[in-house]
Amino acid sequence: MQEQNKFKRLWQHWLHPRGRVERYFPTAGLQRISRDIGLSEQKHTGQIRFVIESRYSTEAVLKRLDTRTRAWQWFGELGVWDTEHNSGVLVYVSFADHAVEIVADRGIAAKVDSEEWQHACETILSGFKRDEFVPGLANGLQEVNDILVRHFPRSTPAADNELSDEVVFR
Repeated sequence: MQEQNKFKRLWQHWLHPRGRVERYFPTAGLQRISRDIGLSEQKHTGQIRFVIESRYSTEAVLKRLDTRTRAWQWFGELGVWDTEHNSGVLVYVSFADHAVEIVADRGIAAKVDSEEWQHACETILSGFKRDEFVPGLANGLQEVNDILVRHFPRSTPAADNELSDEVVFR
């Protein structure tokens, strides 16, 4: 994330309370993304979580919390690191910062180059710039799915789903 004036960033976060951002991500759209996550996990051995955070607290902005650090916090909080094959992937959206981060557990990160994840992030942001928020997420999920199928194809039927497929929206 680029360094910017902390007051400008604070204002940016104040302008994006959850109630305002919810209109861009209707419940039905997020449910569809959650369903699509489950379907995608039948094709590869990865475990995917999505988090959309509308804004940070004033304190977090003043302490200069960056999106990468926040993504890692969610990665830990949601237990994305705690899968049997170290195959968790977190797609994190900081709406107020207009930023997307993808964090992958060590089993995935060892084989997938960061440029591949960056391209998926750019796909999501590209959709957002066109005011296509749920489709932007869906296109990003498709890229993440393609990456995981290419590197970690599922050879046996899917076992238990280790992580919830539900999109976290805060």
